[in-house]
Amino acid sequence: MDANLIYDAKRAYHHIRQLAFPRLVGSRGETDARAYIVKQFAALGLHVVTEPFHFTKFPTEVLPRILCGLFVPIVLSVPWFGERFPIAVCLACLLSLSIAMFCTQWQKRFEGLYDIGRKYNSENIIATNGRKQGGNTPALLFVAHYDSKSQVLPIAVRAVAYGIAILGLTGLTLATVIPVIAGVWMPGYAIWSITGITVFCLLLLQINFTQNRSPGGFDNASGVGAMLEVARALVARGEEKSITFLAAGAEEYGMCGALRYIQAHADEYEKENTYVINLDGLGVGNGVNVVTRYGIPPIQTTSTLTNLLRTSGESLGIQVSERYLPIGVGLDSIPIASRGFETVTLTAGDVGSVALKIHSKQDSADLLNMESLQQVGELITDVIKST
Repeated sequence: MDANLIYDAKRAYHHIRQLAFPRLVGSRGETDARAYIVKQFAALGLHVVTEPFHFTKFPTEVLPRILCGLFVPIVLSVPWFGERFPIAVCLACLLSLSIAMFCTQWQKRFEGLYDIGRKYNSENIIATNGRKQGGNTPALLFVAHYDSKSQVLPIAVRAVAYGIAILGLTGLTLATVIPVIAGVWMPGYAIWSITGITVFCLLLLQINFTQNRSPGGFDNASGVGAMLEVARALVARGEEKSITFLAAGAEEYGMCGALRYIQAHADEYEKENTYVINLDGLGVGNGVNVVTRYGIPPIQTTSTLTNLLRTSGESLGIQVSERYLPIGVGLDSIPIASRGFETVTLTAGDVGSVALKIHSKQDSADLLNMESLQQVGELITDVIKST
């Protein structure tokens, strides 16, 4: 086969190197990254447009801090007032736990929160191959966010802090429910231990401020680089399916680019015959993870796509593993899945210690390896061929 028709990880890595610099929304880096991506798509002969959109940071920067701040006195009320006012403290804990669980799932009816407060601007980059969706042939939408950010806490620490806080809140809720029902109170040292750990995590999340120090090599120049190379390979072989490539802006502020795109374009697709593949965090370890569930309780985002990816992985000798993302991490696939689309996120199969470098200045392109980038590209192109 002509080598030009095959996905080449070296080409993808070249794009990643070109994009691995700080790209926070509103920065010069974001503008430079956008210009580079537009140029690459246009050079392939794709139809390229940019769509500006606005958003606010209220759902990601303000609301979580308000909720964590409100949870702290409720958590402290368990050891302080639980024995004297068991029913009131129990109800407060149950309400807090319900709110925490509620926030782990995308709530379409609360998308208006992205319009509360100061407005910020970004742009989506949309490239299409000009084919029309029709018949039984599925349309494909590829998504990869091009912005980056750094935070005080690496993403792995943030996710663990969220998880421990919810587990602690769950434990304290049970500790208040049991006395109300059975009249048995847990030992004081146990209550205070759970309270202390939970409060520490809630306060830790309060200081997780956003900055522009991360080159975002893994998160998510890797996804954009892989998407650009997938686009090149598909154009080279004259792919006839309807394919859209979305380089989404402002993912790091609550998946805003993906949200604004699907709000504007959902009606242009046949939901039952469209596959959405989000690329986020590729090129380390071995194999490919497929995120198909998120939230508490889990929400399933796909069925058919998982089987297609698993079948392609088996035929290519690539390990494909299904993953569940309960809390602490956002993905562009989530707001799109809320519209009823078959949606997955592909990410690296074995992130390991790299998870501690995400959202930090250590997230460079040097973390990536060619073999892993090649695996995900071959998997994607094989799935497209088989649909």
